[in-house]
Amino acid sequence: MTPRPLWGKAPEVGAVAKSTVSGADRGVKKLRVLLVEDQPGDAMLVMIALRESTATHFQVTHVPTLAGAKDALAAQDMDVVLLDLSLPDSSGLDTVTKLLAVAPRMPVVVMTGLDDPMLASRALEVGAQDYLVKSDDPGRAVERAILYAITRMNSQIEREQLSEQLAKEQSRVLEEIAVARTMQFDLLPRPDRLNPVLDQLGLTLHSYFEPCSGIGGDLWGCHDLGDGRLSVTAFDFSGHGIGAALNVFRLHTLIDEQRQHLADPATLLRNLGGSLRQLLGRGQFATMFAAVIDCRAQEIIWSGAGSPAPLLFRGGRAEFMDSRGIPLGLMPNPQYHTHRTAFPRGSELLIYSDALIEATGNDLTMLGNEGLLDLIGQSRDEGGLAIENLLDHFYNWARPPLEDDLTVIHLQWPFE
Repeated sequence: MTPRPLWGKAPEVGAVAKSTVSGADRGVKKLRVLLVEDQPGDAMLVMIALRESTATHFQVTHVPTLAGAKDALAAQDMDVVLLDLSLPDSSGLDTVTKLLAVAPRMPVVVMTGLDDPMLASRALEVGAQDYLVKSDDPGRAVERAILYAITRMNSQIEREQLSEQLAKEQSRVLEEIAVARTMQFDLLPRPDRLNPVLDQLGLTLHSYFEPCSGIGGDLWGCHDLGDGRLSVTAFDFSGHGIGAALNVFRLHTLIDEQRQHLADPATLLRNLGGSLRQLLGRGQFATMFAAVIDCRAQEIIWSGAGSPAPLLFRGGRAEFMDSRGIPLGLMPNPQYHTHRTAFPRGSELLIYSDALIEATGNDLTMLGNEGLLDLIGQSRDEGGLAIENLLDHFYNWARPPLEDDLTVIHLQWPFE
């Protein structure tokens, strides 16, 4: 038996593309191979190795130059390129770069006589899919390299396509979130409608609302009840993002349907809780605070459904209001208590979401109720609590980013 020759040098051949067919055509896989090799002996060894394959049918087109490779790729479709790095018209890794410039998604197997791991690594970095050392017995190594290169390129193309699809989907979602954010902010009380009511009652109101992810699960509202009364509501859904925002729209609609009960906070919460029980999924709920400020009676009436305890300022003192109660949506027929206390001129009411007191500072300690009182002490001036100062002190203290939606409402009945 004649031994197989080693890969060696041979006289140059002309730049004419030659095609050979390897493997019997018995329904096996068919692959078109462009062999770019200027040494006839080395090219022949590769073609012999591919011809002996029984698992794959290789149709080999041989060219000796990079220019010939470019022409061949322009003239016909190929599945893979076997590329020598030492060609008459190009050498080194530049050869890979130049080839991929005309066929960027072509699987390329680099062939070189140098067994250099660093060169192999750099070849992969510039875009080759595999690396073959000519001193190896070509045998099945060539076939394995070809199949691996094709598989790797297909995987790369799939990743690129998936990345493009994800980028398009992300862009679409961001556009929808921007629209939803505008819609959610449109649910907040409109100053042109609320300010005349506040002026008539002699009240001032400042608010701040910022979802942690574009849109969120917080919302607050005010309604004129007539006879010197103002309804104030604030709620916070479990979760964040789109799901919580959808529930916000649901509850806003339900509150509008229950307008006749705004003057009775406990009944309002009971009805809303029963309705949400039928609408929300398992584990979803909302905390809520509902109050009525009666300027004629100089009192405040309220009921809570597990919201953070609002702060009532009067007579130079700050008091946490009782807002305990079953969160909305957890029970089919929840019961709530009505609370009532004096709200004379000079009183202030601070309503806030749990993001304020559950935020952590740089030392990872939670703000809590005591920390909130400290910030309020730093934020008061002669006119009372300045919400802008409170927010400045809070954001200077808090460790970003906030992980929850933040709502703050400050309502004041100043002295005449």
